Parts: sequence; C-alpha cells; structure tokens
Amino acid sequence: MSVPDGARGVPPYGDLTLGSERAGDDGRGVVRLAGVSAGYGGEAVLTDVSLEIERGDFVCVEGPSGAGKTTLLRLLYGSLKPLAGAAVVDGVDMVQLRPRHLSRFRRRLGCVFQSYELLPQLTALENVLLPLQLAQFDLPDPERRAAGALAMVGLADKAASRPDELSGGQQQRVAIARAIAHAPRILLADEPTGNLDPDSTADVMRAFRAFHQLGGTVVMATHDEMLRDRYARRVLRIDHRQARAA
Repeated sequence: MSVPDGARGVPPYGDLTLGSERAGDDGRGVVRLAGVSAGYGGEAVLTDVSLEIERGDFVCVEGPSGAGKTTLLRLLYGSLKPLAGAAVVDGVDMVQLRPRHLSRFRRRLGCVFQSYELLPQLTALENVLLPLQLAQFDLPDPERRAAGALAMVGLADKAASRPDELSGGQQQRVAIARAIAHAPRILLADEPTGNLDPDSTADVMRAFRAFHQLGGTVVMATHDEMLRDRYARRVLRIDHRQARAA
C-alpha cells in the first residue's frame, strides 16, 4: 500500500527504541500469555488464558459484554498485572514490569478507545502533536510526523479543524492518528467503531488497515461481526473467563 503524499518521509511505523533498549523482536509472538488470570480486586475476570499473537497480525477479540475483552486489552497495556501466569508483550515481562518503567513501555503501544478523548480547544493537528511533546518521544520533527499521521488516516485537509468541526468518524480517525504518530509496533483498540454509522466505520477501518499493511500489529475488541469477518486475520473468542480461537 502506498503512503499518502503528506506522509512520505514520515514513516508512521518502524523500529521503535525504548531508551537505550530496542523493542523486543526475538522471532516469537509479539504477545505471549501462558496460564494467565487477570481481574480486579483479586477477583479473576479471565482465568488460565494461553495465547500467542504474531507480529503483524490483525486480531479481533469478540465476546459478550462483561466477558473480559477490555480486561485483556488493559493487561496488554500494562494497566493490570496478571494475577497468575506469564505474560510477555513485545519482549517485556508484564509480571516483572515495574511502575516506574510503565510509561516507557507504553511508548511501544498505541491505544484507541470508543470515546475519542480529543481536547476541544485544540485543532486536529495539535491533538495529535500534543502527546508527542508531553511524552518527550525521541523523534525528529514531531510536527511533521503528526501531519504525516493525519495524512495516513485521510485527514490532511482537516489539520486545522477543531473537534466540533469534525464528524464522529473523523474524530475517531484523529484519535487513530494520535495513537500511531509515535510509530508503535502494536495498536490496541477497544470498540473503536461502537458509536459510528456504517460510512464512518468504513473510514475508520481503512485507517486501521493502513497501519496493519505497513507492518503493525492490531488487537481490536469488537461486537461487530462484519468487521471481524472482513478485516481480522484471526479471531479470539472470550467467554466464561476463557479465550480461545474462534
């Protein structure tokens, strides 16, 4: 897939370094869980989960409300520690990951949620640029990179627009641009099209596909069977506290 003109020279995906450490690339799965239990307040929502997600995969996670889809994503993002088992994400042992290293670990990931979480007083470009500035990513020319990410999701012409001047689908695409501007290896998404109409959903999924076709790994929780059937390379079904291939 060709990169939009506005994004040339600003690779939205590539090798990401974490301080002096290179992101893990040992030839094994980018996500490896073995006998993992996870939950809240010591009570497990997921139990004895074992799975592997390959680098460059596009995985849809499905299951009824409350089954544990968000719990799985929070585990991968480092918001939850495993209650039991072993969990490795992009070469990082999530059991041993210390709180002071969490922000550095998260520089390897991008996250997109059902709510767009855009700052209303900022333009689309500024919403994408701000996290690059606040997190102090060691990236050259962050403004050009933010503009390239917007171009990649088809919103180069909306860089100066504020959220209230954008449709819901366009706001979600700004959120995707924000999530990929720092060149993550893994993009996590929690029901990113849940509030969108079919046309906006198609636009948003084209943005996810663009990231995936450039080599990124996508893990997306969704209730939408059409998205699962059309976009996913693999499907994980979570039910009765277990995750299995669908």
